[in-house]
Amino acid sequence: MGQSISTEKCTPFVLETPKNGKLTGLTFENPETGIPSCHRFGKVPYAYTCEKETRFTLPKSLPDDYDYTGEYKELGLKCPQPSVPNKHFRYTKSPSEENIQYNNIWVPASDKYKPKSGWPVLIFIHGGWLQYNTPNTDNFNVVELFGDEEFHEKFILVTPGYRLNIFGFLSGKELLEEDPKNSNFGFWDQRMAIEWTYDNISKFGGDPEKITVGGLSAGSYSTFFQLAYELYNPKVKQIIKQCCFFSNLVYIQPKTIEESQDQFDEIIDKLKIDKSLSSAEKLQKLRELDTDFIEDFIPTLTLHTFRAVTDNYFISSEIMKDLDSGKFSLLMKEKNLRILNGEVDNELVKYSLLNTPTTIDELPIQVENYYPRSVVPTLLDLYEANVKDFEGLSGDELKEALRVKYGAIVSDGQVYASARGLINKLIENGFPASDIFRYRISYRAKWLDEHLEKEWLVPHGGDFTIWFYNLRKGYTEEEKIHVHNWIVPYIKFLNFDKNIEEWPTSDPKKIRLFKTDGSAEYIEDPDWDWGVKVSNAVYTTQVKALY
Repeated sequence: MGQSISTEKCTPFVLETPKNGKLTGLTFENPETGIPSCHRFGKVPYAYTCEKETRFTLPKSLPDDYDYTGEYKELGLKCPQPSVPNKHFRYTKSPSEENIQYNNIWVPASDKYKPKSGWPVLIFIHGGWLQYNTPNTDNFNVVELFGDEEFHEKFILVTPGYRLNIFGFLSGKELLEEDPKNSNFGFWDQRMAIEWTYDNISKFGGDPEKITVGGLSAGSYSTFFQLAYELYNPKVKQIIKQCCFFSNLVYIQPKTIEESQDQFDEIIDKLKIDKSLSSAEKLQKLRELDTDFIEDFIPTLTLHTFRAVTDNYFISSEIMKDLDSGKFSLLMKEKNLRILNGEVDNELVKYSLLNTPTTIDELPIQVENYYPRSVVPTLLDLYEANVKDFEGLSGDELKEALRVKYGAIVSDGQVYASARGLINKLIENGFPASDIFRYRISYRAKWLDEHLEKEWLVPHGGDFTIWFYNLRKGYTEEEKIHVHNWIVPYIKFLNFDKNIEEWPTSDPKKIRLFKTDGSAEYIEDPDWDWGVKVSNAVYTTQVKALY
């Protein structure tokens, strides 16, 4: 997929800190100009690692006088994760390790245009359904983006590693007996990474008071709950000043720990662990398991997807009620946030290909892997996806109908409807329209034709290289111009510019569209009414069920 950045010709770059030693990273050059573009520091720890005997425990912060002296020249391995048979996801079996509590940091090499207060900071949380992926990809090597030749305004990029799937989101009463906060480990990892960045980024030339947190897909989902954590805990450090929600938002209250107990019990049962053992003994058995075994074991589960849970420590049980009433929107308004949110034009296709149901009976089960059981009937009714709606269908025709229905339910819930539901509530409660930057991407570079079907248009994640300006992936000269023009106002957003003329925000029911011809247009949102209808129905169902 185009050219990747090699470290062979990179030169060491030493960062000396007054109290924390010397960190040796690498300086990268822009492949087109040969001019130094950015300094990269890989695997800078933000916490002590959680593995083996400390698996399924909260991350522990490093002391203020921690000595970071060492080499940070290379990126790490991915967190252990299952593979996915479908080639389009590229989640294949490859080396992994539990040591994932670290930040990768990219800093502009030139200080020519550096603000007096330091560079603004983007903490970008990687996606992957909270089950897959890594912060250690070539796409984050922002060598084209950070050169003075392209943009004067720049930022520091931080990509945190965090625990995924069973390692990051296992929950159950057994864990609570050990520590009442023992759940949502992946979110606690992210939070510690954010706090570490706030406390330490000035050493790298960053401005801790200008931090944007964002992510794509599950990274956007994570961003929502990192924001919610600050909103519901006003006494913790208020770090997040802006949010970027790329292709995901939230309209579902995560399951309770009691609801997820079935998953924990299935694991114990399938591993043939004696159910009469104490909680501590069961956890010891799970901590002794080899990571390679766990990666292969997860797909054998019926409840194979590990999600965030409502624990009333990291995730408040009041979120959906407050979203429905408008209280959540008022909290966001009081925080004086700016948000950027949008999607690509075909989110459905990729969601429809992961854990796709092949029988009518499987459909509600797979939907329940995403959403609480109480919401599933409402969704099946809205999308006309009950048994009677598939009458007369069989064989491949039935499977295709199930795929499309499933894809619509999940892509709307993860992206289209959840975003419009939140924005609608923001509007109703006086959140300034000028602080909501909406978009949709229909622009697709030709090089993608070698990797993705043309009829897919721009699928989920197909815009990734645009936001990180990965020109080396195969963009033509004309395409480079289009991408450059598109992200100019995005760079301004990350730099906290107050007036961004290229990105209209006068009407929150409109979106800035990156058109197929490479131009941009401010248009009426064609999915607004349906998205609001779905989200309001889901809010109502949850409020009745939960409160």
